[in-house]
Amino acid sequence: MKTKVSIIFIFIFSLTFSQKTNPIIYGDLGIGYARDLTKNGGILQYGSLNYQNKKNLFTFRYSEINQLGVSFVNMGLLALPILSNDIKMEEIALLYGWRFIDDNFSYSFSAGLSSNNYIQKLKTEDGNYYKDKSQYIGVPFEFGIKWFKSKKSPYRIYELIPVGKPIGLGNSIGFKFLGNISKHSYIGLGIDFGIGYHKEY
Repeated sequence: MKTKVSIIFIFIFSLTFSQKTNPIIYGDLGIGYARDLTKNGGILQYGSLNYQNKKNLFTFRYSEINQLGVSFVNMGLLALPILSNDIKMEEIALLYGWRFIDDNFSYSFSAGLSSNNYIQKLKTEDGNYYKDKSQYIGVPFEFGIKWFKSKKSPYRIYELIPVGKPIGLGNSIGFKFLGNISKHSYIGLGIDFGIGYHKEY
């Protein structure tokens, strides 16, 4: 897996340096909510690295879903409630799709292949907990929209403090509808924050 990722990064950067204008390359982090087909839901966290050549979009994505539960610890006459991570879903994915840009706005859609882990906390008849883990292949997909700066300007720390000369590097905000078709299919919606070169400036 590491070898394949390295080859993809080398390919991306070789294309990057062959361009006369700035490359379209950016990363994002997001948080939201997701649920699977059994209606189990949880907190969705994801991050991705994206490269665009013409309208072709290449994405490396990691996502994680944590379904929280409540367990109780006996303390004499009291039972103290604590949060527990009952189900954890992990995904490492490579996606290909298309991205369309209009001034300071873009929308994209992609699909690909992923390696997934499903980790579930279970309880035995005698009251002991153990973790059951399964690995499987999936088909990840996503649809995203983003807003970013329309022209070169000094980079702004916290979108307030301008630093340096006008450049193409900037921040973005957007929404992403994503999911995975697999043994444990899920869909989710998140808000994401990005940094990078979101268009050719």
